[in-house]
Amino acid sequence: MKALQSKKELRETLHGLRAQFERKGNPNSAAVGLVPTMGFLHEGHLELIRRCKEECAITVVSIFVNPTQFNDPSDYENYPVDLKRDLDLLEKEGVDIAFLPNAVEMYPENQISVQMSLPELTSNLCGAHRRGHFDGVLLVVAKFFNIVDPDRAYFGLKDYQQFLVIRTMARSLDLSVQVIGCETVREEDGLAMSSRNARLSEKAREHAALIPRALNLVQKTLNDRKGRYSVACDELCEIASDVIESGTLNQVEYMEIVDPDSLKKLDEIQTDRTARIATAVFCDGVRLIDNRPLHF
Repeated sequence: MKALQSKKELRETLHGLRAQFERKGNPNSAAVGLVPTMGFLHEGHLELIRRCKEECAITVVSIFVNPTQFNDPSDYENYPVDLKRDLDLLEKEGVDIAFLPNAVEMYPENQISVQMSLPELTSNLCGAHRRGHFDGVLLVVAKFFNIVDPDRAYFGLKDYQQFLVIRTMARSLDLSVQVIGCETVREEDGLAMSSRNARLSEKAREHAALIPRALNLVQKTLNDRKGRYSVACDELCEIASDVIESGTLNQVEYMEIVDPDSLKKLDEIQTDRTARIATAVFCDGVRLIDNRPLHF
């Protein structure tokens, strides 16, 4: 595995790897896959990497804690970092290139800043509570797409809004990359894997497990009401919020049921329609997100 810090080194290395495949007479097999991360890797990241390796000849994993997507400076400062551990994991997974730029490499001081936004997809859910967050995500991911020029890029569906925003950006700009969403990887008790989980105390970890339990209860409630034409979303959100906040360390920031394509808030779930329930919860001060599809 090559660990590279500069854009120039990365482009030159990828050019050489692609050329190797072309000399072998099969340029179409030289697909490049990208897994963008902010490091402190967990099993969820590793599953993205494994899928990338299955589908692509060259796997690039970026590790960059992007300052432009943090609306809370303390959240940025407290984001967990363990680069040595991350590189050991990437080596074991057989990653071809680890791209490790610093902030100056990604945002040169003499460079005029560019702003990107997709307000139709970022007016609610996390976008309503983290002003500027998705603008920062869009900018850094667009930069990675331009630097790496991947054929495929892999993102976890735990960050469903992020996935949809990035996929929409790529399609709207006619980028050739295929943005692929991969199912959320969970702990044994159902908690979505996240780098932030490492900041939870033992007691907070127990309370955090109420989050997936509450979302699953919403689907069970829908199953129990088969035969009705529709069910009010406010009622379902209240059920889920009550379950989560039965854990005294939990505070629900938002709980919404939305259309899975437009992310518009739904008033009711109708028969034979799909929806998605999404939430953000502060568990003993640590912000956790989760979501799941709903079927009625």
